[in-house]
Amino acid sequence: MDGSLFVMLLLSGLFWNSSGLSRQYHYIKTAMSWSEAQSYCREWFTDLATVDSMDDVNRLVNIVDAGYSGSVWIGLKRGTQEHWGWSNGENTTSQYYNWASGQPNGDGDCAAFYSGVWHDMPCGYGFYFVCYGNSGYIMVQSAKTWSDAQSYCRQFYTDLPTIHNFEENDQIKQVLLSGYFIWFGLYLDSWEWSDQWDLRFRHWAANQPSMSTGACVGMSATDSGKWSQQSCDLLQPFICYGDDKRKQIVRLKVTCNGECKLNDPALQTAILNEMSEKLKDMRLESDSTISWRKGEDEEVFHQENNQMVNVNNKCN
Repeated sequence: MDGSLFVMLLLSGLFWNSSGLSRQYHYIKTAMSWSEAQSYCREWFTDLATVDSMDDVNRLVNIVDAGYSGSVWIGLKRGTQEHWGWSNGENTTSQYYNWASGQPNGDGDCAAFYSGVWHDMPCGYGFYFVCYGNSGYIMVQSAKTWSDAQSYCRQFYTDLPTIHNFEENDQIKQVLLSGYFIWFGLYLDSWEWSDQWDLRFRHWAANQPSMSTGACVGMSATDSGKWSQQSCDLLQPFICYGDDKRKQIVRLKVTCNGECKLNDPALQTAILNEMSEKLKDMRLESDSTISWRKGEDEEVFHQENNQMVNVNNKCN
């Protein structure tokens, strides 16, 4: 190449306001710790993946590279406070409670009916349970842990029920077996989303969360996308959500000292290679590609004067 070439790449940030209604998910196969993944997602997207439903879980599983059988980071991490929440993710417990006298008393992290009122019980106990679906409330006479009952309801119906008011509580009472503890959808949760989203949908694997020291949550690429708590220092791929700030059309100014044939394909390739090296420094080499955007005259470079030229470049 004749002369010296100076390339400046100007990247402008784009911002997207999450509504939680239709998130765009992005699988990043570069292995990072949870905090590194969080920083990456916040810089280039919106945040680590937040999940509201089984539909979201299935979307996440489907974007992970085929053949990868490990786990990936999502945006859930242990919080500093405990809150009662519902299996389907709703955050309505400030509106209605029906605890028995002296309950909850710290016996466990899941709620069960007994004689029409609520008791906190260890989630690992095997109780009958009630599901809800299109046909209303369904009493299931099969003893399962709270987590297994949740999985059963999600597989065959909709979920463990949420109770918003006295009328719904009374409707469920009518299908319950007298003299039994019966699981429903209320549980004690101490986990929070990276973006502070307040819905409490969870999709834990069996025996999760556990008493281990892991404070961050990974999603299995297999096992129906089940979640488990893991050490935050573990290096693994991750999923972000939000608009991709890396996909931009940017304008470059190139200064060329000496004779430069700026529309020479070899020179254009050299510029792209230099830009690719910059992307490697930004840890984007495995997830980004760059290409030229040609004008109406099929040219990439257009001369501004004897020394300065403009170019439109498309980053994908």
